[in-house]
Amino acid sequence: MNSNLYPTPLVAMPAGALKMYVRTSGHLDLPVSDLMFLQATGNYSWLYWKDGQRMLMPRTLKYYVPQLPDNWFVRLHRNCIVNLHYIDRMERADPDKGGLVHLRSGAVLPVSRRRWFAVRRMLSKYAKSN
Repeated sequence: MNSNLYPTPLVAMPAGALKMYVRTSGHLDLPVSDLMFLQATGNYSWLYWKDGQRMLMPRTLKYYVPQLPDNWFVRLHRNCIVNLHYIDRMERADPDKGGLVHLRSGAVLPVSRRRWFAVRRMLSKYAKSN
């Protein structure tokens, strides 16, 4: 099948901060708008930022969900949450399988088969509201 393109305009993100503790820096309040995506690895989470930095935190994705604006972030898979602002396009090769999300940074993330339509709907709603 062909890939679905959803051009997302660059707009102001909601003000908010992720409250974190980093051993080297102490307590940090990092802007949620700079967070591109989160990926789970066991009981840890990798946080990927727009400046290319990534951080391994000793928390599950479940810990971060209440801190993220639900109209800006969507779960792609059981181990991945992405910021809609950074999605360039979605691609689905086989209707019986999930698909892929291509980010503006060049990263490619899998979308589960069960979440495909919900992600597509959220991205469409996001594009229309901006």
